[in-house]
Amino acid sequence: MEVVRRMFEAPRQTRTAAVAASDAGFGLAALGEIDFRRIGSTLWQGRTTILASIAVGLLLALLFILMAPRQFTATTQILIDPTDLHAVGADTNPINQASDAAVLQVESQVRVLTSDSVMRRVVTAEGLANDPEFAGVASPQRALMDELLASLGLKSGPIVTDKTLAALNEIKRHVQVRRAERTYVVDVSVTSRDPEKAARLANAVAQAYLAEQTVVRADAARQVSQSLSARLKDLKDQVRQAEDRVESYKASHNIVGAGGQLVSEQQLADMNNQLGAARARIAAAKARLDQIEAVQRGKGDVGAFPEALQSQTITALRSQYAEIVRRETEQMATLGGRHPAVIEIQAQAERIRRMIDDEVNRIALSARGDYDAAKADEQTLANNLEALKHTTIGTNEAMVGLRELEREAQARRSIYESFLVRARETGEQEQLDTKNIRIISKANLPMRRSSPPPNMFVALAGLFMGVTAGIGIVMIRAQSETGESDPATSIPVLAVLPDVDISFGLNTVEDPKSRYAAEIEKVYRVVRQSPTRHDSPSILVIAADDRDDTAAVALTLAAMAAATKRVLLIDADLQRRTLSAIDADQSEAGLVDVAVGRRELSDVIVRDRETNINLASFISQSSRRARRIKDEDVRHAFDQTRLFDMVIVAAIDFAHEPTTRFFAGVVDHIILVARADERQQRTMAQLTARLGVDARKIRGTVLTGVEAA
Repeated sequence: MEVVRRMFEAPRQTRTAAVAASDAGFGLAALGEIDFRRIGSTLWQGRTTILASIAVGLLLALLFILMAPRQFTATTQILIDPTDLHAVGADTNPINQASDAAVLQVESQVRVLTSDSVMRRVVTAEGLANDPEFAGVASPQRALMDELLASLGLKSGPIVTDKTLAALNEIKRHVQVRRAERTYVVDVSVTSRDPEKAARLANAVAQAYLAEQTVVRADAARQVSQSLSARLKDLKDQVRQAEDRVESYKASHNIVGAGGQLVSEQQLADMNNQLGAARARIAAAKARLDQIEAVQRGKGDVGAFPEALQSQTITALRSQYAEIVRRETEQMATLGGRHPAVIEIQAQAERIRRMIDDEVNRIALSARGDYDAAKADEQTLANNLEALKHTTIGTNEAMVGLRELEREAQARRSIYESFLVRARETGEQEQLDTKNIRIISKANLPMRRSSPPPNMFVALAGLFMGVTAGIGIVMIRAQSETGESDPATSIPVLAVLPDVDISFGLNTVEDPKSRYAAEIEKVYRVVRQSPTRHDSPSILVIAADDRDDTAAVALTLAAMAAATKRVLLIDADLQRRTLSAIDADQSEAGLVDVAVGRRELSDVIVRDRETNINLASFISQSSRRARRIKDEDVRHAFDQTRLFDMVIVAAIDFAHEPTTRFFAGVVDHIILVARADERQQRTMAQLTARLGVDARKIRGTVLTGVEAA
C-alpha cells in the first residue's frame, strides 16, 4: 500500500494523507452514535399514544378476523408431456423435442387450462350458473349503486345478467394455474369458501382440460383426414395419367419388356453368348483338324488323337496290324525275308496300313466339315449380333424419355400412396387418445384455510402496525414540538469575531473587557453549560473551508479554558495549521502512534508555556504504521484524553479532510465556524447535512470576518 506509506512519511500532503488514513484500516467516516437515551425518553413520554395505537391495531385485527371471508384452496397436479404417444405409424416411440420448444408448448397448455372452453365445461359440469358463490344475483341496492357508478364513469362495463357468463368470469378469478420450475408439472389451484367445493372444482378443471384436449385432438385428426381424403381423388387421377403416358410411349417406340428387362437387351445378351460359344467351337474344330492333318503328314502316331482312340474300326485294324507284325517277326526269324509266307504276311500288313490311312482320311474330312460349319455359324451369329446392336441403340435412346416418364409416374405414385396411408392413419386416430397428459395428484380436501392468514399472524400484524404507528406519531409530534425539521435554521450564532490574526486573538483573550474575549466567553459558556456524557467535555471545531478560521477559534477557546483548566488541543488537520499558528515545540508522534501502541499518550503531548495549552497532532511527520489501524484503536486512544478537563479538536470540512467525520462521532459538542461574508444559511445546511445524526451535537455557530464597529 504505497498510499498508506506516504501518509505516514509525508503527513503534510493533505489529499494523499486523507485517502491514506481511510486505507489505513480505521473508518474515519463512521456514523455517529445515536442518542438512545433521548429517544427512549421521548417514547416514554408518548407511551399513552403508543398504547392507544396498539389497542386500535389489535381492534382492527380482531375486526378483520371476524369479518374477512374464509377461503380454502385445493390443488391438483397435471403432468403435461410435450411428446405425444404414437399409436400408429412405423415408429411408435415418442420423438424427443428441444427443451425450449417443449417448455413453450407446456406454457401454452397452461394458458389453455384457463381458457373459456375449459372453464365453460367446468361451469356446465358443476352447475356453477346456479351457485350463489359464482353466479350470485346482486341485490337491488347493489345493482342501483353499480348503475350510479357506471353513469358517473367510475365503473366501466355493463352489468352482467347472464348467469353462465357471470359464473365463467368468476371461476377464472378463483383458478390459478402455475408450472413448477424446471418441470412439466402444472399445479391447478381453485379457491372457494367451501373446502369440499374447492377440491371438487380443482378435479373438475383437470377433467375438463383432459376432455377438451381429447376433443381438440380428435377434431384436428378429423380435419386432416377429410382434407387428405378430398385430395386423394385428384392424386389418383394424376397417377393414372402418368402411367398411361408411360405405356403409350412404350408402344410408340416398340419398347417391350419381360421379367423386368427389355426383350432386345435379353436377345442381345443371348446372342452374344451364342457367338462366344460358336467361336469356342471353331477353336476346338481347328485344333482337332490340325491334329489329324499332322497325323496324315506322318508327324504323329495314328492313336495320338482322340477320334482314333474312339473309332472301333481303327482300333480293330490296329489290333490286326499288331498281330501280323508279330507273325512277320516270327516268320522272319525262322523262314527268312524271302520266304513266300513272309512276303504274304508283309502284303497283309501293307493292306491293313492303307485301311488305317483311309479311316484317318475319313475322320479328317469329317473334322474339316465340322470346322467349316462352325465358321459359317459364327459368321451368321456375328451378322445377327451387329444388326441387333443397331436396334438396341435406338431402343436405348428411346429409354431416356421413358425413364423420365417413369420417374414422374413413380413420384406421383409415392405421393398418392403416402396420402392414402396418412388418410387411413388419421381416420383411425379419431378413435384413439394419443395425448401424453395425466393427472398425477388429485385435489384433496384442504385442511387449512388459504386466506385470511392465521389469527395469530393477523394479531401480530395488528400489534406491529399499532406499535409502528404509535412510535411514528410520537416521534413526529416531538419533532414538530422541538422545531428540528430544519436543523440549519435552528442553529444559534454564539459569537461574531472580527478579522484578526491569531497572535492578536490570543492577547485579547487575556483582557476580559475586550470584545474578542467577550465573544469567545459566550462560546465557552455554552460549552460548559451543555450536558455531556463525561466529566470532561470534548469539542470539535469545524470550519466551512480550509482557511485559518478554525485555528483562530480553536486556539482562543483553548487559551480561555486553559486559564483555569487542563486543556488538550488536538490538531486533526493533516496540514497541522493549528499547531503551526503558534510558536511551540511540536512532538515527533501523533495520536495514531498511540492507537498502534508505538507511543504513550504522554509522549505525543507538548505544552505551550505561554498559553498553558497541551498540544497534540493527529498524525505527525514521523508517524509510522506498525500494523493495520482499526476504528476501535483510534477510539481507544481518544478515550485516554478524558484525563484532561477539556479536549478541543480543530478540523476542517469533510470535503477536505475525512478525519473530521470520525471525530464528529466521538466528541460531545460541535462548534461550526463560517465566514460572515458568505451565505450563512447555505453553508450551515451543507455542514449539517454532512454531519448526519451527529448534527444534534451542534451547539452553535461562530461567524468570522465581521467588520469592527
